[in-house]
Amino acid sequence: MPASSTTIKFTVKDLQPGMYVSELDRSWLGTPYVLQGILIESQADIDKLKHYCSHVYVDIDRSESFIAKQFAPPAMVNTSLANKDTTSADIRKSGTSIPQQHDHVTAKSISRTGDHEVKADDSQNTGALNALLQRTKDYTDICSAEQEMPAATKAFDFAYSIFNDISVNIEDNTGFDIRSANEVVDTLCESIIRNPDAALLLAQLKSTGKELYDNAIKTSVHLLAFGRHLGLPRKELSILGLGGLMMDIGKQRLPKALQTKRGFSLNPTERRLVKQHVAYGKEILTQLSNAPEEVVIIAVQHHERENGNGYPQGLHANQIHPYGRMAAIVDCYEELIWGRPGMPGLRPFHALKELKENAQAGLSYVLVEQFAQCIGMFPVGSLVELNSGEIAIVLSHNRTQRFLPRIMIICDRLKKAYDSPKTLDLRLAGPNPAGVSYAIVNDLPFGAYGIDPKKYYL
Repeated sequence: MPASSTTIKFTVKDLQPGMYVSELDRSWLGTPYVLQGILIESQADIDKLKHYCSHVYVDIDRSESFIAKQFAPPAMVNTSLANKDTTSADIRKSGTSIPQQHDHVTAKSISRTGDHEVKADDSQNTGALNALLQRTKDYTDICSAEQEMPAATKAFDFAYSIFNDISVNIEDNTGFDIRSANEVVDTLCESIIRNPDAALLLAQLKSTGKELYDNAIKTSVHLLAFGRHLGLPRKELSILGLGGLMMDIGKQRLPKALQTKRGFSLNPTERRLVKQHVAYGKEILTQLSNAPEEVVIIAVQHHERENGNGYPQGLHANQIHPYGRMAAIVDCYEELIWGRPGMPGLRPFHALKELKENAQAGLSYVLVEQFAQCIGMFPVGSLVELNSGEIAIVLSHNRTQRFLPRIMIICDRLKKAYDSPKTLDLRLAGPNPAGVSYAIVNDLPFGAYGIDPKKYYL
């Protein structure tokens, strides 16, 4: 990958603390780095990299300001430093090409979706994926997560109300106007554009007790945040959000006992029945006169897999639309995180690790790496343990240093709740009571030590 105006090639031995490594001389898969992108903080980070790479690419714009002053051309330094606090640092600006998928299938597969004709053209979708990854827009947080929380909460309440109306119409076998769902997505989208962390926190903590409703809104939020991270234009974000909301709408035509059953809890007969939700969803959406074609594609393709082992068509790699590939990743992540009855979900670190392993065959490895960057190793709303032994909730991310989020410390080292939780930005925090800089040492499963994060923030 050639260097660009913001990316410079370095041998690993020449790296310095403060540099942000945006690319390796090899794939991130097979390395111990869960997230694509490393901020060098010490010689230990450099020594670790030496085991895997001989040279890397440093994004000067995402490095610490003193690195930009030292290595960037004068014109770039002025621009970079002026925008350092407002530029979305998660959006890579190298302008370089993205590695394409290994699987290249020349056959075309065409599926009929009512009045929609969905063409699974590998060459077309290859170009579409590359275009999707070029980051056409830089989003910046225009308010804090705390400032955005009231608006995000209203958006969620609106979403639950409208989704309930849609569900009633489906149960009564009557049509619904997708414009109401569009209004919901527009409201969520505007909140996520302002600051995605508020909606992501609510997606983690807020629940109606109706799993189909909760999953639909969480999926919509994750796809909106994913699209924002990729720098997609506003119109495409709306398509993704609506696709997430409608993705599993067909499950409402399944027997009640099967609507929320997943994965390994299904016997072979139940699994065959549950797979029908894709066909039901396609039927529901294509009966609507104004459902966007891409929304139908998301509903049809979110269970397809890169190696052809998905359903309903068994498409391969670039035959799958980029939105379908994004939806597949979000769907898998949510199932891993939320678990199943009698089986708790995985911690975020392990969920991302499993996604990366699946990326070698079933999921797009390029998009999995981008999704990992989007949500972070410590997603908003998750429980973490600090090196002080204290327990905290992750409130929002620092866009340049995701290992140092803004947190709310809720329990002392003996896991006893504080009377007054304290909020702390780990990037700016001083030493903890032991005189050591605060750091996260462990992510915790939801409900660890009997802690319910909802009571602290909702």
